Amino acid sequence: MRELREFRERHVAFAAAGIEVAAVNADTAESNRQWAERLKIPYPILSDPDRVAAEAFGGLRRIALGDWSLEFFRRRTVLADRHGIISAVWDKVRLRGHAAEVLTTARALEHASTETGEVAN
Repeated sequence: MRELREFRERHVAFAAAGIEVAAVNADTAESNRQWAERLKIPYPILSDPDRVAAEAFGGLRRIALGDWSLEFFRRRTVLADRHGIISAVWDKVRLRGHAAEVLTTARALEHASTETGEVAN
């Protein structure tokens, strides 16, 4: 929840930089709606109960215990442009200060792309 709140607190700065934020988890859409309402989250919290997105982005961790297998969502942040090109991935997400780090990285990448003459997304 801390992550959700940190991104909420910086939502205006992300929007001003042209960056859209979304969260993904394995909860139901209704559960996510309730969390978003309760925490006043201004960005979408997407439901991935079949873990398709988690698998695609490497955010699923499996632990085998004999005949059993456990699956966990790993905290992971992916920064992608409008074309789906991934420019940064955080595998070890620190809960405090993470949103600020993502915003700083996104701004630096945008600045670097405009300096090299690339078209901004």
